[in-house]
Amino acid sequence: MGVDTGYSANASSSMYPHSAGGPSYQSPYPAYPGPVQGSFHAPIDLTEESGETGKKHASGKRKAVGDHSNAGPPKPSRKRKAGAVEEDEGSPSKKKAAKPKDGEKRLRVFRKRAPQAYAEIRHRALTQRMIIIDRERTSPPADIDPTSPDNHPTETVSLAGTTGNIYRITISRVPSCDCPHARKGNQCKHVIYVLHRVLRVREDLEYQLAFLSSELREIFSKAPALPSEVAKKNNDDGEMDGNRKSLEGEDCPVCMEEFETDGKGRPKRGEDVVYCKAACGNNIHKECFKQWAVAKKGQGHVTCPFCRTPWQDDEETRSMDLKSLAKAGPVNEEGYVNVARQLGLSGRRDYSTYNEFWMRNRMGDDW
Repeated sequence: MGVDTGYSANASSSMYPHSAGGPSYQSPYPAYPGPVQGSFHAPIDLTEESGETGKKHASGKRKAVGDHSNAGPPKPSRKRKAGAVEEDEGSPSKKKAAKPKDGEKRLRVFRKRAPQAYAEIRHRALTQRMIIIDRERTSPPADIDPTSPDNHPTETVSLAGTTGNIYRITISRVPSCDCPHARKGNQCKHVIYVLHRVLRVREDLEYQLAFLSSELREIFSKAPALPSEVAKKNNDDGEMDGNRKSLEGEDCPVCMEEFETDGKGRPKRGEDVVYCKAACGNNIHKECFKQWAVAKKGQGHVTCPFCRTPWQDDEETRSMDLKSLAKAGPVNEEGYVNVARQLGLSGRRDYSTYNEFWMRNRMGDDW
């Protein structure tokens, strides 16, 4: 049996018997009529149903674009449904608790956990040698509004780093340090040292980049007292060394002025006095002794102005000298006062805990 292509009416009767008067070809597919002489298949109207086949396949028939004559009521689209779900998910019950509009705002993003880089910086802070030179704590004004974000103490610490440079660290709403690393916007080891070693803040606050005023009040309420406060309290409580002589009727050997006392032989409040702990127990104004100590430095060691015994409290003397140097000492090429010689430091930066890849990029192969 030949294949009906319906291409030409002049084809030979041997190949197309139906074109030479033979039995007409009946297509098994009513939706697709048989060939028409001299033309291709007639166009098919897919918008009309024909017979039982049309009914059978009505659900699968194609419709002309834009023909909505038989369309039923529109069904809700999935898009609308999804939108409804999204609205559900965005309902207030599932949102995070909103912060009160009048509440204090943290000036940096709150860290839920310590970032990976923090562990390395903290390790440096707790393993490298750093020395506290001075601490100053400032309280908020007495008449400040209790709800003000500025209602908190602030502490400034002068600290000698591993190279001997003296850096100033301020613990406030945004802790800061004037070291080169912190000036580039990084969290530096000096701030971490002060928070951990000096103020002993709790762990979840130690790695924060900013504090709320309530957190600062908590930090300073639990922090160790300043050394100057401890010394003042001992002096006010009358705790005196048995070797110390009474101040009543005595003059300072440097300025030759009489000491101001509380009537019981102790220094009057606000009167800073030191005494010879090594031998004689005589008293000297603290400021006067600092001048005496500077004059005696050229002779190798500091002695008592009275008995000429080497001054026992060299640590206190050195501390006083360092504080003065930190405030008014000469500045090096980096822009910092350096006390490496006074503290016995090498003056070289400690890179032992730094990443090897970072060091090779920075220092080359000779590091």
